[in-house]
Amino acid sequence: MTLEGVLGPNTLMDDAAGMAVETPQALCVGDDGRLLFSSGNAVLTIGKWGKKPELWCEFEQPVTALCSSPGGIVGVGMADASFTVRDKAGMAIAGWAQPVGLASVSDCIFVSEDEIAIVDNGYSDSQDILSIAPWDEAGRGQVVAINRNGTTRQLAGGLHCPMGIAWGTDGELIVSLLERACVVDLSGKVRQSGFPAYLGRIRTTDTGFFISCLSRRDPLIEFLKTEKEFVAEMKAKIDSHHWISPRANPEFSHDFPIELGATRLFGEIKPWAPSFSYGLVIETDKDLIPTGSAHSRANGTRHAISDAVSWNGDVIAVSKASGELLCFSFGRDAA
Repeated sequence: MTLEGVLGPNTLMDDAAGMAVETPQALCVGDDGRLLFSSGNAVLTIGKWGKKPELWCEFEQPVTALCSSPGGIVGVGMADASFTVRDKAGMAIAGWAQPVGLASVSDCIFVSEDEIAIVDNGYSDSQDILSIAPWDEAGRGQVVAINRNGTTRQLAGGLHCPMGIAWGTDGELIVSLLERACVVDLSGKVRQSGFPAYLGRIRTTDTGFFISCLSRRDPLIEFLKTEKEFVAEMKAKIDSHHWISPRANPEFSHDFPIELGATRLFGEIKPWAPSFSYGLVIETDKDLIPTGSAHSRANGTRHAISDAVSWNGDVIAVSKASGELLCFSFGRDAA
């Protein structure tokens, strides 16, 4: 897929209302309609856009994943790959199993009121996943279920950098894969592929799904995957921060690849300039066919979209690059 048609560039996210949040990462909507979102080591909540956020709960580690059950309990994943289950008031619920042997908790979802599926992308929080994953062929990721009775079980293994999980329209769990740019079920069967981006979380909506994208796919990176010797030398001799890879932040520096191509006309960055960072949310139908999109282009700052949910008729998205929650609606005639 290329950025054309319903995926054609627009300014929806650059024009969106924003709320500054310190190191945001994940969202979920509670059973009472409140929006819960992570901010560093804390989870905050609001009942309506524009209201002042209130502290819901604070933790010892940065929060990396959130999910809420129909019954109102909340699952919270953290940067050290630990997990906790809380009631509506943020109090810990005893008895739930603690996952072991995980590198991360990138997403989670309630299978039932007594079981939660946890996505482990295979990389620790200290690793630069956008730099490393595109050049790593190993399937390090897995999906593990924890139970209220203290047991755990593996639902899927050998996945290549899974980032998000949702219920498919057929009642099966589906997973978004960052570098493979596809959505698969737990058996590894591809449900849809060819997305023009590095995928973050996938969320169910009334009409299909929202897919958050941490960056767009770049033709230079795709070409270099055929140049094995070049890639081996790059990985051996250069710090991963300077690899030719997607990035979260739209920072420009002379020591980054292709950055000289990002300046046009009197030093202004043009929206179509080459950039390894990008902001994109893809709206799909129930068959995962794109029906709309929202962009923050090369000259924007609202890049690295890690999560997006439907809330009170709007789309709420997390921009990790700008440190904001964004509120917008999909426009069919945006340009």
